[in-house]
Amino acid sequence: MLRRVLVLFAVLLPLGAWAETFVAGKDYELIKSGNEAAKSGPVTVTEFFSYGCPWCYRLEPSLTKWVKQQGEHIQFTRVPVVFNKDWSYYAKAYYTVNLLGQGAKLNPVLFKTIQAKHGTLNSNDSMIEFLTSQGIDKATAESAFKHSTTIDMQLNQGSAQMAQFHIAAVPALVINGQYKTDLQMAQNEDRLFKILSYLVQEAAKKETHS
Repeated sequence: MLRRVLVLFAVLLPLGAWAETFVAGKDYELIKSGNEAAKSGPVTVTEFFSYGCPWCYRLEPSLTKWVKQQGEHIQFTRVPVVFNKDWSYYAKAYYTVNLLGQGAKLNPVLFKTIQAKHGTLNSNDSMIEFLTSQGIDKATAESAFKHSTTIDMQLNQGSAQMAQFHIAAVPALVINGQYKTDLQMAQNEDRLFKILSYLVQEAAKKETHS
């Protein structure tokens, strides 16, 4: 009998050893806010990023794959952060191409171009010229970059969200306005997606029981 117990223990031990637990304050942060009303629908996952961030660029393929795997369980959005003057032009470009319905096509192009030719798209005129070369009407691009109240409003909203969630480094991800994690906390890319999947499940549980 004792031998059977030892064998069973030996079989189960690796399962327990492989089951990783994630700790608040270490692997992710709990977000405290004054508006924690119950919400229904998919769990929101918001990535704070920039085309100018090398780590965001490296994470992009894996993040796109993970988002597709989640299907209708999540609602994925992005907020381009502005840590310096160059990144303000990148943020404008993000809002512009998505407002025009060109995000799926041009987000990867902007990422690759800015990472490969850093510093060449750091003005309104250079960004307008680039977007025009990608098939966007020049007058539309000029309007978006030089006198669009909609783009300006989105930039202000993005800055407010950065302040709300204390975004000091990117890429960072906020889940349902309840949790935040990033590559530094996760330590590596593979572990980041494990943490994200865990937090999505935790957020879904809270919605179910609220």
